[in-house]
Amino acid sequence: MRVGAANPALLLLAFASLAAAQESAPRFEFRSSLAVIEDATLYSNLRVPAPGTLNQILIEPSMSARYRRRVTVSTSLVGMTDTYGDTHAQGRVKEAYAGLSAGDFDFTVGRRMVRWGTGYAFTAAGVLDPPRIPTNPTDRLNLNQGRDLVKADYVHGLNAFSLAWSSAALAPAHANLRDTTAFRYNVLVKGFDTSLIAGDDRGGDAFGAMTFTRVLGQSWEIHGEAAWREQGALLAGAKYTTGSGVTFIAEFYAPPNIPYFRDMSIAPLAGRQHYLFLDAQKNRLRELPGWKEWDLSAYMVANLDDRSFTVIGDANRRFGNHFSAYLHIEIPRGGKSSDYGAAPYSAATSAGVRFQL
Repeated sequence: MRVGAANPALLLLAFASLAAAQESAPRFEFRSSLAVIEDATLYSNLRVPAPGTLNQILIEPSMSARYRRRVTVSTSLVGMTDTYGDTHAQGRVKEAYAGLSAGDFDFTVGRRMVRWGTGYAFTAAGVLDPPRIPTNPTDRLNLNQGRDLVKADYVHGLNAFSLAWSSAALAPAHANLRDTTAFRYNVLVKGFDTSLIAGDDRGGDAFGAMTFTRVLGQSWEIHGEAAWREQGALLAGAKYTTGSGVTFIAEFYAPPNIPYFRDMSIAPLAGRQHYLFLDAQKNRLRELPGWKEWDLSAYMVANLDDRSFTVIGDANRRFGNHFSAYLHIEIPRGGKSSDYGAAPYSAATSAGVRFQL
């Protein structure tokens, strides 16, 4: 009897707590940030008649506003001035979209980053993702742009459905994008975060793909992608994190040599390519003053068919909450006509300072 009598009181208390939380939640939320980057790159042993240095200044403001946690407006911009012989200035709209949440539905209109692929350096299934650059998998200067799209998402329990239409009308000409219609179904099955993707590029063939991610214990994560677009593409990868916080990533990628997947330096008749990506990184080297401000990473990407590769090293040092300095080195090796050996320099060394607010 006592338990039964207590239930109504607990129920009233829960409703009161929920009402209080809704009343205390701000109706309007606004966030903004600013990053300013000074980046200088030195090219060693250039084999072409071109300037040996590239200097870039980037200003990256971003803003987002949310009303009653239902309506969202967000924008992220990049203004860039680069000097490579001559001085050029340009602006990019990375994201600019409006979103509406209504129950289990979310609607998005505008330019937004969408990531359906699971790979770190490569993707076969990320049909709306920004392009992966294996030698720059983290987009270190934050230059990636989203797709112009209309997207609807519906979440019910463990099931998530997404339908998107993306226009290529405002995309850069060199991006080689088309109007794309895509559907994605995501579900968690026995610990596997699995997605099925299907769609069509205007003027091209239909495509299909599947992805999975699985976390094993406290240290391992495995992921993979398979896609069909005229021919099949495959990605398999794993991530392992040690108890001391060192993270290792490995990926194997096998795309067909068709225009959609082809690297610009690969000949059209070269056949299917096979790539390997290896990465080791550690944030906050040690939990001691003077050490925890350092982040280090080293990685390699290789074309297993022509035996060319690039080795990359990154070091980042934070100074307080707003400033950081970094060093980025790329060393390509291989034949002059190979994928990575075709780079017209023996090394590219970048150093920069970043201010964040």
